[in-house]
Amino acid sequence: MSVTLSRSKAGRRGKQDRERPPNAGRRRPPVAGHRRVRRVVRRVDAWTVFKVSALFYASLLVVWLVAGVVLWLAATVTGVMDNIDTFIAKLFALQSFHFSVTQVLRGSVLGGIVLVALGTGVNVVAAVLYNLIADVVGGVEITVLEEEPTR
Repeated sequence: MSVTLSRSKAGRRGKQDRERPPNAGRRRPPVAGHRRVRRVVRRVDAWTVFKVSALFYASLLVVWLVAGVVLWLAATVTGVMDNIDTFIAKLFALQSFHFSVTQVLRGSVLGGIVLVALGTGVNVVAAVLYNLIADVVGGVEITVLEEEPTR
């Protein structure tokens, strides 16, 4: 997929074109040691997307769980958890209420695993859909600067 832009005709120049400096529309000379190369992404491997997505979402889950445990410990040490427990007990007129650390952690881990699987599945489906669409339209064209090796 590429986009072609055309320049405005000399007779149709607007106010913006007249205010531009004379070299504004010209291309810059290529940077020494670099050359522009066009590449087309025609296919994305679904297995690779699966592996990268699973590792990415699993690492996010670990970060989320560690942050949750640290915040839970900080809230317990400062007494915030006791205040929350008594607030909920009074709010719902309960005799006693207490958050169970193991149940909250278990629920967080199970919910996180479900989200990791869901996110990974969505990414794999997106990769398969991209491959199908790329077969029809030819893929996505990108321009890359390649560095020429210095000797």
